[in-house]
Amino acid sequence: MASRSHVDVNERRLRPIYDCLDNGNNKKAVQEADKVLKKQKDLQCAKILKALALLRLGRHDDSSNLLDEVHAQHPVDEATLQAMCICYRETYKLEAIVDMYENAHKLKPENEEILSALFMAYVRMGNYKKQQQTAMSLHRLQPQKNPYYFWAIMSIVMQSHTDKRLGAIMFLPLADRMTKKYVEEGKINAEAEVQLYLIILELMEKYEETLNLLKGPLGEKLTSELLYQETREAELYTKLERWPEANAAYKKLIKEYPDHWINWQNYISSCIKLESTDWTPLENDDSYSEVHYTSEMALTFIQEILTWQADNRLLRGPYLARLELIKVLRQTGSSKPLSVSPLPLMIEYYELFGDKFCCVEDLTIYTDLLSEQEGQQLIDTLSETLDMCKTSDITFASNVKQMQRHVTICKLKRNLGIFHRQPIEHRLVLTKEFLSRHQHGLDFGKDLLTTDVQFSDSYLLLAVHLLVDIWEETEDTKYLWQGIVQLEKGMKKSISNFQIKVLLMRLYCIMGVYGPCHTLYESLEVKHIMNDTLGHTIFNHIGRLGHFMAACATYGSMLKFFAVNHKETAEYLIASYKYGSFNKINEFVKFRNRLQNSIQYISAQVESMLLDMGMETSKHQKTELMVSYMALAPDKERTPYEDLCDNRDLSLMRAWACPVKCNIKEAEEYSFKEEKAWIQVRDLSLRILGACVILGQQSVGNINNRNGVDHEKVRPMNEVLEDLIKQFKDHLTNIQEFSKPYKYPTQGPYPTKLSSYLSDNHSQIFTQMVDTVVYVYKLQEEGFNSKDDEQEEKLKSCVPNILEGLLSKHRCSLVQSENDNKCVNPKVLENLVFLSETLSHVVILTGVCLRILKPLKSSFNKKSKKKKDASPVAMPSIFENYNQHLTALETVAKDLHQAVLDIDPVFLSIDLSNLSLTEPLTVDEEDAAIEKDMWKKVEKSYQVSAWEVTEFLHNKMQYLNDLKL
Repeated sequence: MASRSHVDVNERRLRPIYDCLDNGNNKKAVQEADKVLKKQKDLQCAKILKALALLRLGRHDDSSNLLDEVHAQHPVDEATLQAMCICYRETYKLEAIVDMYENAHKLKPENEEILSALFMAYVRMGNYKKQQQTAMSLHRLQPQKNPYYFWAIMSIVMQSHTDKRLGAIMFLPLADRMTKKYVEEGKINAEAEVQLYLIILELMEKYEETLNLLKGPLGEKLTSELLYQETREAELYTKLERWPEANAAYKKLIKEYPDHWINWQNYISSCIKLESTDWTPLENDDSYSEVHYTSEMALTFIQEILTWQADNRLLRGPYLARLELIKVLRQTGSSKPLSVSPLPLMIEYYELFGDKFCCVEDLTIYTDLLSEQEGQQLIDTLSETLDMCKTSDITFASNVKQMQRHVTICKLKRNLGIFHRQPIEHRLVLTKEFLSRHQHGLDFGKDLLTTDVQFSDSYLLLAVHLLVDIWEETEDTKYLWQGIVQLEKGMKKSISNFQIKVLLMRLYCIMGVYGPCHTLYESLEVKHIMNDTLGHTIFNHIGRLGHFMAACATYGSMLKFFAVNHKETAEYLIASYKYGSFNKINEFVKFRNRLQNSIQYISAQVESMLLDMGMETSKHQKTELMVSYMALAPDKERTPYEDLCDNRDLSLMRAWACPVKCNIKEAEEYSFKEEKAWIQVRDLSLRILGACVILGQQSVGNINNRNGVDHEKVRPMNEVLEDLIKQFKDHLTNIQEFSKPYKYPTQGPYPTKLSSYLSDNHSQIFTQMVDTVVYVYKLQEEGFNSKDDEQEEKLKSCVPNILEGLLSKHRCSLVQSENDNKCVNPKVLENLVFLSETLSHVVILTGVCLRILKPLKSSFNKKSKKKKDASPVAMPSIFENYNQHLTALETVAKDLHQAVLDIDPVFLSIDLSNLSLTEPLTVDEEDAAIEKDMWKKVEKSYQVSAWEVTEFLHNKMQYLNDLKL
């Protein structure tokens, strides 16, 4: 922005402001702008640069006033427009950018720069129709410039993505005709233009035409990617189901790059397709001489590649291709046997790559091809190749490669279920052996950088996963504490190992300890898209374990990423149009939509609002203000629930578990359904709470006309609330399958609170309280003659009684004794936190009842005073029932407050390190010191949880104290 080609008076005066902005000295930039404005008070660019500096100083109102002033003048100066564009982008007022350039275009219709900027403004908004119109205006202005014409075509293609039906019958045929016109006239000059034509033809499923285009003269322009034409031709043959040509094409690509795995998979797939149809070439037809149409021919070809590459660098692809061929044949149910079996192939692969970290990851994909007997035979054969496996005593590795080969065997044992079949005593001995091997292996990594992972860390992870398995079978928490101690110890030697950190976070959270997890998560240095893919590692635990302040910060940073991403994606789209990367445009749009519909994003939005509504309110007036600030629109669905995307990386934690014992794929599918169901519960709860609060305001005529909305056209809030309640109850009926908890594997996704919500009657408490609000509103609308005795009785005691019952069920000590052994009960904290949150929702809804009942009582009292001569009228029972409800609720809140205090280690003067809650695995001073430090972290975490929840409940008690009728 600071570099310009010509220098005039204005430029010389503005230069110091630009320099200050570029250097981040915004205060100085304001001063420099004021100096210029004293000399030229109407200089628009100086005003906008001052507005930009003020914006970056946090003075948004002053900045906005200056922007509005200049915007109303309809500037056309390029420098002013660019500066305004920056201001609007930073405040995310994309509509204002469009309006600004539309006004400038009206004043200067022949200005190419302004029209081009207007096109990019429409790109930010995703207005494809306006993009098309603007691009055609640019084309008419500069017909010799091809890019403008193809901007218009790409905009038409994007319209086809938004409306598939019209896309097929109108948009794509139009784009095809427009491109074909330029092809026939010989005006196609750039590779990007050919790429766009390929996109159009493929979207129209004209694969034959696409193939001809690639083979024709236009295909010669596709030179930016190596073997691009050959790869695309192979893909098109596959889509056309021309398997002989596809097979020959992939065979040719494999010869060029023998380690390209996707090509191997497609080659094998084409072979199986040909074999399944009994295809054979015609006699004397040499055109198909290169086609392999049987699995044996494929096996022979793989062997040829292996022979050919014997003298070159060792490649994994061809070796794995043989295993892939066997796997695909079995999956397709082929009855034609191969001349090889998977066992010797796996042994050969281990001999070649056993000292590589990738070996076990490659082989575990194919271990399901082996029977239990063959699996044991594989391990026995591999163990014979290592001297350290031939004795019953522990023999340590003499070098890193030998150690890695042993690690590979151990991981394969775990994957094949051999460890799982052993008794617990044997596994404990094995755990200690792995820990010894881990300690010995640290000697090999003394010279490693702090950013490197220790060579022997896999032993530590295997040991801890064995302890987790034993805990899952015995439910004895001492094994988890032992695992935590060993992971803390291992992390001191290998501070960059994310596997240790992720597993440590999970174990802490299982035990109800969030405190150390925040530091661990930050040490992972999660940035950008990782907020979406890895955020789940702590997201489900923060609020669940009562660390509300940390939850607010985490939700805020996560939501900030999603907001910034939306802005940045628009700039990527603009760059794609500028540089002709048309094949990337739809990818960026899909990426943006995927993030906008992410369960992580929607969940963060909803949980953040619910948390604010609970934490920041100690009076009902504050709740009303909070709902107003949130700009809640209860009648609008946040996002269609069926469009939600699961972007979580659930393969992050490696456990090498046996697939039979641990079905991760099934757990992931179930988790996604559960997450969607829970998000819908939470979103509907938030919207119902918002609708009730707004209804309470409307009932006394105390709601402002927010944002100038014409409320005559707005749907009545009582109708919105009734619809939301119906949706909520229908949803609860549909998700009863989730009331029974699903047993997720430790290395898999973590469960939501949905099971507890349904089985512990939290849903019943909420629906009953909402029904009470509707009933009270009905009394206001229809009078006391519409009294419902059943509802009155429920108001008096139903909700407090259920809350009291839940409290009695979950109230217990943090430290319990089982079979003369003391252990921490991690569930007590989670249950009390959940109960506190439900209570906060009940308190808000009680506040809404008061909002409606208070004017009713005042009105009734006034009418009674006027009728002096008449016999006294009995006070309607609703008022007394409300007071009884409130009194019972206050009692529950006080009891819950005390129950949470009772789990605070500091309040109870408990020293967890002296309670013998675990047994040391090794007699080591370092282990003892780390264990002591661990208990301090655990105590601190429980203390913070108890303190924050008690403060939360203290707020609710104040809230209740203010709700007396």
